[in-house]
Amino acid sequence: MKISNYFAKEKMEDASFIQMFIEKLNDLTDEDICWANSDLNEDNENVQSLLMEMVLSFYATDLVDMKDYETYLVDKEYQSMSFKELQASLIQLFHNDRVHPDSLIHNGIGKKELVKILVEMKKRMSH
Repeated sequence: MKISNYFAKEKMEDASFIQMFIEKLNDLTDEDICWANSDLNEDNENVQSLLMEMVLSFYATDLVDMKDYETYLVDKEYQSMSFKELQASLIQLFHNDRVHPDSLIHNGIGKKELVKILVEMKKRMSH
């Protein structure tokens, strides 16, 4: 049984995941971004609930096992990455959060890594 079947009621297509979360990430305010760059002493429901939804939805796609993507991890700008390399970067952000709690808030939201990756993935899918 895949993890995704445990967490989610139904599998989510990559395209649905990307579109939904580009829009939701773009809805975050400057205050949300500032909070994500802070020491996180207080809660921020906007960011925390979005990331929880995103993580659960992420596991409902097939973008799950980091091992399958390790060979695609490259050190270059998102604009020059292939779709598979972008997937690997996205997966790495989620997996790094398990090792370094709050890294998804700081890097994914605060440094806008999530939306940058998703926007580039959407470009590749529309070609």
